[in-house]
Amino acid sequence: MRNKSRILALMVMGALMGPLPGLAAEYTIASVKPLTGPLAFVGVPQENAVRMAVDELNASNYLGAGNSIKLISNDDQNDRAQITTVLTRSAKVDNALVVLGGANSALMIAVAPILNELQIPMFSTAQTSAPLAVSKWYLKITTSSQGAVAPLAKYADEKLKFQRLAVIWGRDNDGHIGNMRIFRDYLVAKGKKPVSEETVLLTDTDFGALATKVAAANPDAVWLGANAAQAANIAIQLKQAGVSPQVAFFGTAGLGVDYLKIGGRAVENTYFSTDYNEQSTTSLNTRFVENYKKRYNNVVPDNYAGIGYSETLLAARAIKESMPNPTREKVLDAIMKMRDAEVLLGSGRWSLDQERVPRYDPPIMVVRGGKPVTAP
Repeated sequence: MRNKSRILALMVMGALMGPLPGLAAEYTIASVKPLTGPLAFVGVPQENAVRMAVDELNASNYLGAGNSIKLISNDDQNDRAQITTVLTRSAKVDNALVVLGGANSALMIAVAPILNELQIPMFSTAQTSAPLAVSKWYLKITTSSQGAVAPLAKYADEKLKFQRLAVIWGRDNDGHIGNMRIFRDYLVAKGKKPVSEETVLLTDTDFGALATKVAAANPDAVWLGANAAQAANIAIQLKQAGVSPQVAFFGTAGLGVDYLKIGGRAVENTYFSTDYNEQSTTSLNTRFVENYKKRYNNVVPDNYAGIGYSETLLAARAIKESMPNPTREKVLDAIMKMRDAEVLLGSGRWSLDQERVPRYDPPIMVVRGGKPVTAP
């Protein structure tokens, strides 16, 4: 009886202390992505890359012999109630050390206070930086809207020399509003006042009247502030309404693969900034592209896949640097201290600045022959 009591006491002590040095352990990462709904084009490739990264890290014994990362995947359905539920479960039931979070700016703003209650670090791919002021547990994997859009506006002004800009954006999305303002205001300061400014709702599908109005303004450049499929339809209807085949379209990485698939020839000559360049020749990216194509039926990884892989590398590194007994506080501290961590984003190195925003030079791409290439 005395031996049983002693064993029970040791078990309780072990549960409280966590894995002991030298003993194999499993460390949980929760993925909370939009796998269905209008932002699935973002969440699915991210999730694919996250899964691949976890498998590769475990196969290489990244956390030490016998130790492993346990990935628990969730679909946030691009819904506030759903993301609140799965985030709470990730913290309280799954005991995740870190969450790889979503892309919707409005949802990220809404859940930031919840992170304070749960005390769990969460990476987000949303461009908004607003939650940084609300919660120390909120982390950005990608740069700010300013960091992503201003270089594109600078490129447009200096390289393309257009004169007649039209701007179109989703008025019911904070991210699209913010991106449009950065692009437009930069060019207005350079003397390029828009000849047409039009808004849409993200649920709109018929752009006939808008396209006719924009075409009448005879633009030679158009900002498309909409999600992938919608932006492609806008571009198609603009061309049908008589907008010049030589018009330069502009947007962010949010245009995505669906923009190319749906838009076809209508979206040629689209310039956009991106976080990840599949054509990068770094050794890390070369391996990533090769392995991703092998795993996912020769599909070329897009911007979101590059983000998903990178955030997994950062989360795993933070756990490793917090061992032998990582806690959420230690993981957060490790992320905050990271400098020049190897990733796929920008030029391949990731650090947080004093305002906790990642800084890197986003590649500028252009659609040529139906695929993105590095802009000249």
